[in-house]
Amino acid sequence: MPQVAVALSVMLIVLLSQIVIPIPHQPKRASVRFRQEPRASAQRLILRKDHVGLNFQFLRLVSTAAGVAQPPNESPAETKESSLVGFQYRFAAMGTMVEFKAFGDSESQVTEAFKEAEKKVLELAAILTDYDPKSETRQLATSATSEPKPVSDSLWQVLQASEDWYRRTDGAFDASLGSLTKLWRKYRRSSKVPTEEEILTAKKLSGWRYVQLYSTQQSVRLEKEGVSFDFGAIGKGYIVDAAFDLLREHGLGCCLVNISGNMRCGNAPPGRKGWRIQVSPLEENGSPLRQIQLSNESIATSGDLWQFVVMEGVRRSHILDPRTGYGVPGPIAATVVSQNATDADACATAACIMNPADLEALLAEFPRISILRASKSSQGEVTTLEFGDFPKPMDVDRE
Repeated sequence: MPQVAVALSVMLIVLLSQIVIPIPHQPKRASVRFRQEPRASAQRLILRKDHVGLNFQFLRLVSTAAGVAQPPNESPAETKESSLVGFQYRFAAMGTMVEFKAFGDSESQVTEAFKEAEKKVLELAAILTDYDPKSETRQLATSATSEPKPVSDSLWQVLQASEDWYRRTDGAFDASLGSLTKLWRKYRRSSKVPTEEEILTAKKLSGWRYVQLYSTQQSVRLEKEGVSFDFGAIGKGYIVDAAFDLLREHGLGCCLVNISGNMRCGNAPPGRKGWRIQVSPLEENGSPLRQIQLSNESIATSGDLWQFVVMEGVRRSHILDPRTGYGVPGPIAATVVSQNATDADACATAACIMNPADLEALLAEFPRISILRASKSSQGEVTTLEFGDFPKPMDVDRE
């Protein structure tokens, strides 16, 4: 599942924290320029701890498909709860860095919780990846075509959530685009683009209409050979939720889990109203779109900051529009705040594809979700749209 996810940058301070345009006829080999994010280091990072008011104040995370944390130059603010200790733990998984952060007063408690959460992340990543031919997800492409195939609890939950979001978005979110994503992935590695014929062929092997879920048997059947799954737009969010739940079960109410810009946070850090989060710009080196505070919520951003291709002068995201088979025009980014990371992850991808009227209708049905979407025209004009009650900008100096 690495490098496929919907991952633009969401920046976190303190305790870490597809508008469809008609596609012109494509030549056999278009003139292209590729941009992809740097790969994550496989280095294993150790548990570290710092007293409140030191390392964890103003820690800024730039979350990409291979994000790393870099502390900025701001001075930390003091806090009265100096007896609490902030802990962080980072490790490589799914082609990116996974990061846990928590406040607590028992190192052994936090260490045990982090280790169990890491184990859960690696376990779920092995199930949901479409890169490993032996993964449960990958095996479905062959084993579920002749008859319904029973699946594990975790994969079943992801399949159900994927079907829910496919229906909610009228197909803008589709986790059965494995044939299309594999095609584009193959050509990105060679800095080329597929032909229109190849894209049309892959489209014929994509679509949730070929997926049948049987709840009584907890099984799935694919009604067409060649259909496969890609959970890159929902899997990381699901894994964030699972890791977050484990940390909370261990008594870590003030914690945050981040996987490639998919975050879920618990109670506000000591001395703060919430986790301070910066929504990153549309393009590299730009100004953050907004700075907000969150607690007991999730946030995810999808867009083309780190993964895009320029085809004959048009920038196209790695986020594929199921209706065209091409990446959505960019620059574009959608940030979603919701109660859980699974919904935030899926909705952020769909919000890059859906038109504003459809997004308004979606949020009327799900009022606990809010969206901030930004795009840039070919003339350089940036348009920012809000849907639902998206968090207002905060005053850093006063809060």
